[in-house]
Amino acid sequence: MANKKRVEVEFLFCTFGSISKVPPSIVSVFKKQIIKGSASNLAGILLGVVNNLWIFPLAFSLEQLGVYRWVERTGVLIATIALLGLHRLYVRFQSTYSGERAAQFLSNIVFGVLGMALLVGGTLSIFGADLASRLDVDYSAGPLNTLGAVVAGTMLYALGLSIASSSKRISLPFFLKNVGIRMALVLSTLAFLSHWLGFEGWMRLFALTHLAVGSIVLLYAVRLKKIALVRPRSLDDGSRKTYLAFSSSGIAMAIMTMSLTTIDSQMIASVIGVEALGIYSIAFFIGSFVDGIRRPVSQALSPQFANLWNEGNKTALGKIYARTSRLLMAVALLAFMVIVPNLDLLFSLIPDPERFQAAKPVVVLILASRIIDYSFGSNGEMLSNGPYYQWNLGVLTVLVVGIVALNFWLLPIFGIAGAGWTLVIAYTVFNVAKAYLLWWKERLQPFSWVHLAMLLFAAVGTLGALQLSGASLAQHILRNVVIGGTVGAAFFTLRKRL
Repeated sequence: MANKKRVEVEFLFCTFGSISKVPPSIVSVFKKQIIKGSASNLAGILLGVVNNLWIFPLAFSLEQLGVYRWVERTGVLIATIALLGLHRLYVRFQSTYSGERAAQFLSNIVFGVLGMALLVGGTLSIFGADLASRLDVDYSAGPLNTLGAVVAGTMLYALGLSIASSSKRISLPFFLKNVGIRMALVLSTLAFLSHWLGFEGWMRLFALTHLAVGSIVLLYAVRLKKIALVRPRSLDDGSRKTYLAFSSSGIAMAIMTMSLTTIDSQMIASVIGVEALGIYSIAFFIGSFVDGIRRPVSQALSPQFANLWNEGNKTALGKIYARTSRLLMAVALLAFMVIVPNLDLLFSLIPDPERFQAAKPVVVLILASRIIDYSFGSNGEMLSNGPYYQWNLGVLTVLVVGIVALNFWLLPIFGIAGAGWTLVIAYTVFNVAKAYLLWWKERLQPFSWVHLAMLLFAAVGTLGALQLSGASLAQHILRNVVIGGTVGAAFFTLRKRL
């Protein structure tokens, strides 16, 4: 019995931290934070369903939906670039400092990001509409100039979340981001429907909510560290070149990484128009449902990967790699099985659903891209927080160039479905390249017979449910009974291997 308990404890250590240095109490806290963060994300997704599938289509025109989506996605992209990799720098090296030097390192990062947020956010608050016009997004200046506050708030939130993750406290930031902001959107959209707000006023509230949440999360994270901030100055420890190299690669990696998730919106707005982006936003929201699970896992594991690379603990790295691959793939397959057979039912809930019919095949393609991406586990977090971050950057650069080229080719041919096909192709090439790099360098790979078994169960369940298409209540019930039965059989067959 004692030996069995030792094996269980070692497995938890290998999955969530270092065997040699992480006590069981810390592991427990870490697991709880992932669960709470995922719960906050899922609660936010439920609010997002209300917003994106009902309230927004009821309240806004396709053009207004496209403008909102453009500001949101462009804000994320610019904020990630403007952070200069400082949030990643903190996660990567914070464990190497203690005492006064830890306070100095934290202070330099915080004040650096605050300065950049003020500069970039202020500039875009004035010239946001000019930037939009240069990207062929044609709309009135007021709503587009809210881009500045969205960028500043996103920057503060990203740094706050990174600092909080190093303290294994990610649940509150995720709650404020996913539940707080979406609840504010529900209330402000109801005010818009009641004619208490115009669209420009609604966009301003949306932007100010981002800024408020970012500020609160950063303050919360700094308080968690229990470190008094001091005046920024050089650490003078010979680390400048190392930090500059890591930050420089972080800037480039941020551009490439966020381009993966935002370039489709930019190119649809430019090549087809903001109305098409409004339709695509519905498909992207439904197809990205599973991201509510991955984000907290990714954020929580990043500092752990950094520590394990520093310790040279390849055994733990390999186990995390395989475990995240199995769990994340299971989540993506579950989402595909539940959503695809029920697409007609889901779209029937949207006000005036005929406007969004073109989004249906895009949902299927985005979900397929998520299955591909998730099946490779946390390979991106492993590479970006270890010695191969520059190799990862090279792969990302080639991938983003390919995405741009594919979108220019496929969007005119397939419309917004071209963006979905681009994601499928891009994530396949991207993950195969990363997996090959980890195998070549470290002989690490995540796959086993369990992946094939999960694919088989998902294929049987999805095809069986699709055979029961129909709009009657009995058909809806029977279809989902088939899905539930398949999921139950898969769980009881594979639960000990996940």
